Amino acid sequence: MVQYVFTPWRDRRELLAVRSQFYPEKNLHHQPNSGPLLRDGSEQQQQQQQAVARVSMWMHRGACPHLVESTALLTAALLSDDEGESGSAQASRGYAVRAAYSAAFSRFVTGLLDSHQDKQRKMSMYDVAKSVGLPATFVELRHQATHEQLPSLTRLRAAARKALDWIWDYYWKHLTLPPAEGDIRGGGDTAGSEHDKEERRCREVVMRYLEAGEADSGLEEEIMSFDEAVVLTTLGSISETTRDTSLLRRALAFSRAIMERGRDPDRMDDDEVSADERLPKDIERVRAELGKAWEEMREMEEAAKGPDLMEAVDSEVEMAEDTPGWTLYEEETWTPKPIGVV
Repeated sequence: MVQYVFTPWRDRRELLAVRSQFYPEKNLHHQPNSGPLLRDGSEQQQQQQQAVARVSMWMHRGACPHLVESTALLTAALLSDDEGESGSAQASRGYAVRAAYSAAFSRFVTGLLDSHQDKQRKMSMYDVAKSVGLPATFVELRHQATHEQLPSLTRLRAAARKALDWIWDYYWKHLTLPPAEGDIRGGGDTAGSEHDKEERRCREVVMRYLEAGEADSGLEEEIMSFDEAVVLTTLGSISETTRDTSLLRRALAFSRAIMERGRDPDRMDDDEVSADERLPKDIERVRAELGKAWEEMREMEEAAKGPDLMEAVDSEVEMAEDTPGWTLYEEETWTPKPIGVV
């Protein structure tokens, strides 16, 4: 069965384009010790601002990795920190800039360590940081920014740059294009576009074949000209998206025939007939399994409530023994008394 991975970006190229905007000085050869330099020109700052805006859009879409968001937050804090200001303007913005650094850095450290926390056995932040290779000074700075007085602006600036370097080494530099998609710097779009065109052509031919309802030797030969993996992927996608029962049966039968290397029309007809015969049995089996699961769930609920019910019954029996209740007395031993008389 085809499994999908949902990402906020359209393809890997878009993600790598954002990486090149965040780290313009780091080329594809991954030069070491070249942290992000945010004050080299207005063009570089504009590219980084565009990258921050794009990541903000990805966050609204959902499923954005934490380290991508942390890169955007730390870069935004560096961009908002204008070191050239002086006097009252710098003093008035000092607390705001320190708060922006602290929030971005704390979110980066906390989110990263929480994602690696062992749910079965609680570990300290220092132990988790050691397991992922995060410096202990990051954990200390996060604790100070969260629970104590805000760190100095000089310390926060240096920590933000070190954090961006660490994120590059831990996450960004390991991202590469698939071999079929070529190089992001240009000249590699041909292979990817040809692959996409082949998938679209294969889907069109397969849909015509399945909608025809009868074996068409011409369409079948055209389908066999495509790569087997592409055909199976296309059939799996059609099986998961279609609502037509007959189309679904033919797609499943065709997939099974390809995997069994039996692609002749007679074999296809036999597969469709066997699928029609098995469908009612499969439905009944699913219903039986659902009924059995429902009964087991009810038994588990009754078993969970069993001790409480038994305690209630015992208490009722004890109360009945302690109080007189209704009892048949013999006439010679029973003396009536007016109500209220002791």
